[in-house]
Amino acid sequence: MSGMPQYQKSDFENHIKTLNKLGFSKDEALIYHVILSSKESTVGEISRSINFSRAKIYGLIDNLLSEGVIVEGSSHPKSYYPVDPREIAEKRLKEVEDATAEAQSDLYKLYQSKKVDYLETLKVKDMEIFSQVVSMCERAEKSVDVIASLLPSELPRNVCRAFSDASKRGIQVRLLFPKKGTNLDLSRLEGFFEIRLSSDMPPAGVILIDDKEFCVGGLDVPDSANTLLGMWMNQPDLGRLVSLIFDNIYESAEIYES
Repeated sequence: MSGMPQYQKSDFENHIKTLNKLGFSKDEALIYHVILSSKESTVGEISRSINFSRAKIYGLIDNLLSEGVIVEGSSHPKSYYPVDPREIAEKRLKEVEDATAEAQSDLYKLYQSKKVDYLETLKVKDMEIFSQVVSMCERAEKSVDVIASLLPSELPRNVCRAFSDASKRGIQVRLLFPKKGTNLDLSRLEGFFEIRLSSDMPPAGVILIDDKEFCVGGLDVPDSANTLLGMWMNQPDLGRLVSLIFDNIYESAEIYES
């Protein structure tokens, strides 16, 4: 294969990448590709094509047979035929769709099943902060108040989607963004939001759910690209204090008009 012309080598590499995406290991993909290219191959022919030992090939052949991506052909000598790659793709797509449905139902229920202590406190960092924000929005029953140190175009897509989903459920969502020289891009937010802009934003971001559950987060060193650190709390007394602080900043901010 090292002696292939460049255009053939490029096609070969693309084929292997596609097979990897379909769930083949690198070695399985190489063997399937040999069989696919020749339409029928023996272990000896495969070994000469990719310089694998016969013992290794037999083991990989067993995997491919059990996965139903090749079938046995003649017996003397034993040969193998490829299954139509379109059938393989359709089968893998169905498996992914079934797994996705399972993840969205039973697995998600398991994820949400952890009982939250009424007075629980949790330290979070980096992407854990955004995952926590998404979970909080999913638990919201009446309100989501946000002091965002980032513009909507800079927020992770899953966070924007969480705000949008909360709005579509009828939750009041109030968003406070920093006032900058550029226009506010709200293309990643769908739903109804009350939005205000402030030139004097706190150094840390805050999200408050139902005036009781909140998360505060920011850079461990301001104005740097260092680690994001945060603290999540489910303490109603402190939540009411955060609500007062949010209302004070929000009322003094400029109403956004698109």
